[in-house]
Amino acid sequence: MKIMRVPIRWIVSCFVVSSLLSSAAFAQPGEDDGAGAPAEPPPPPPAAPVMMAPPPPPMPPAQPTAPASTVDKGIVEDANAGRSWIMPTALVEPAGTWSFSDFELLMVSLGYSVTDQLSISATTLLPITDKMPFFGLFNAKYQVIKSGRVRGAVQGAVSHIRVDGNGVSAAVLGGALTVCLDDECHSHATGYLGAGFAHENQSAVPFVFSGALAVRMNKHIKLLLEADSGFVAGDINDKINGFLAWYGVRFTSSIIGVDLGFAKPICTDGRDCNTGLPLGLPFVSFTYRALKD
Repeated sequence: MKIMRVPIRWIVSCFVVSSLLSSAAFAQPGEDDGAGAPAEPPPPPPAAPVMMAPPPPPMPPAQPTAPASTVDKGIVEDANAGRSWIMPTALVEPAGTWSFSDFELLMVSLGYSVTDQLSISATTLLPITDKMPFFGLFNAKYQVIKSGRVRGAVQGAVSHIRVDGNGVSAAVLGGALTVCLDDECHSHATGYLGAGFAHENQSAVPFVFSGALAVRMNKHIKLLLEADSGFVAGDINDKINGFLAWYGVRFTSSIIGVDLGFAKPICTDGRDCNTGLPLGLPFVSFTYRALKD
């Protein structure tokens, strides 16, 4: 067998060519391409868009705040604090308060507190029969003193009574002084003096004076006492020899108040004031009150 002899320079040339081809086949991007110049790096990824936060909502306009009530807590929690049995006290309910009262089922009253110091009311008899007389009363009370535990108020009322077509009008001007017996005025004592005026040329003025006491027994019950009397001053001077005594209990809350008791005439001149009812004339009244929120 004849063996071919290959020149040694061909073997060297083939080895060099094979080495160059292998280097080119396995070269990676960014590596030296054999010519001394590095490959260009890949471009950076695109930046994420910047999200702008939405602007905060505008602040709502400041709402005006109502002035704090200056009314004592004992008045807020007693729907009947504005009066004793029938006489007014110097206490006024919170502004914006509406109230409805009924006395002996026949007489009704609607009241409203204009401010913490001023209250007004209108009272009338229910016309349950054709012969029922008409009675109308408009009343206003203004608290002029509030110092420590002392409360003072002036009161004015105009009334009109009509019976069988004949009518008469009268006015009452008076004042009440109330002393709170505790810091929150749940218990209190009141004195009242009022003068009556029927027409301009009257020669004598009738006066009524009253005293009342309300004593808190527990959260919803009070002991209620009142005494009413009067006198006449002017060309005719006279006095009532006795007084009308009221006594009983008050069941009360901030919305509803109920007074249950008796009215008994007491004579001081030796006369017999016996009405045939040992306890006196029964009396009941109630009040429904709507306080402003």
